Order: sequence, then structure tokens, then C-alpha cells
Amino acid sequence: VVAEARRAVLCTVDPRGRPHAVPVCFADRSGELVTAIDFKPKSTERPARLRNAERSGRATMLFDRWDEDWTRLGWVMVRGAARVEPPGYGRRELAERYPQYLRDPPGGEVLVVTPRSILWWTSS
Repeated sequence: VVAEARRAVLCTVDPRGRPHAVPVCFADRSGELVTAIDFKPKSTERPARLRNAERSGRATMLFDRWDEDWTRLGWVMVRGAARVEPPGYGRRELAERYPQYLRDPPGGEVLVVTPRSILWWTSS
């Protein structure tokens, strides 16, 4: 499910304890999951996902496989330690997955999730 996923949902917790979930592009970098703040418009200069991850040191990424044939459904949830790295971290791995990043590399900070637990489900 993870290898074939084109996006994931990144979940952090805000200062008031509320879940904060956003769809993200991602790549695997030596067993860690990386997602960069890229050129697409954002509502704030420094997105909440970065602030939340720095404050708590944790994040969850959810990957799913959807199909109208419900015998093909599945998901993987990766819970882990989170940290913020400077721009450019994981750039090669992200560009290998997303050709858009070859033309316009992400220039923002990078959120890194180091897996601590992995849960999954498939219908088969």
C-alpha cells in the first residue's frame, strides 16, 4: 500500500489537543518518511504541521488503497517520532517519486517521521 500510494495523510496534534490532518507528498529516505513544504500555496508562512511536530515530537502518516471493489481495500498507519530538517533534506528521494519536483524542487523545511509502530489492514 505504501509503495503504490501517491499521497499520504499526515496527522499531528495542535496545541489544544485537536487532530490536524493534511494530505502530503512523501518519500522514503533510508527507512524514514519525508515530506517537504513545497511551492504550492499555504495559508501561513510556517505551516501548523511543522509547529505541531516540533512541539510534540510525534506524527502519524496514513496511506490507503481505495477501490470500488471492496475486496481490494487496505491501509497502513505509521506512527513515529517527528522532527523538522532544513530545506533540501530528502530532495533527491522526493524528486524520484514526483517529477514536478524536478522542475520546481521544494524549498521549504522538511518533516521527517521515523516509524515507531506500523498498523495495517487489508480486506483479504
